[in-house]
Amino acid sequence: MTGTNLTSSLACAVVLSFLLLATLVLPTLFKLCKTSRLEELPSDWLERFSPESYRPMEGLLNREDFAFLFRQPGFDLSLYRKLRYERLQIFRQYLDRMIVDFNCLHLIARLALAHSSEDRSELLIKLILLKFRFSGSVLAAEFRYTLCRFGLRTLSARALISELEEMCTQLQAISLAQAA
Repeated sequence: MTGTNLTSSLACAVVLSFLLLATLVLPTLFKLCKTSRLEELPSDWLERFSPESYRPMEGLLNREDFAFLFRQPGFDLSLYRKLRYERLQIFRQYLDRMIVDFNCLHLIARLALAHSSEDRSELLIKLILLKFRFSGSVLAAEFRYTLCRFGLRTLSARALISELEEMCTQLQAISLAQAA
């Protein structure tokens, strides 16, 4: 291979990698950066919200379920593909809803801090760091989701759920501090 061909191949690989990354990352970044509007939330949303509603995500793409199906007499590959596709779609819906819910919780927490009469900058820093961690976890989940679609790995939602629970904990801490 000549130097020109190698350079052209490398440039094509870089451009394709950039396009693939942009295709995967940009839509998720837009979702993560989209700010929620408090007016859009039902008045009892916060009381009804629970991170526990996301627990089913943990088992949706569990390798053991698919291995069990594979071992059954009369195993049908089309059934396997259909189940996997449906579970991927359900996982996607959960993930999209989780991003919206996290953003709503984050907004409520920021508004509570903004209306606080005390300096709560340490809690604001925690909220900012939590947003970055959650965003990183979502981007990692998106990458694993893409690999999972091609059958290259499984996907767990434990880290995402954990950070959603942490967001709830921070919001409770803010609420308790304001009530005191």
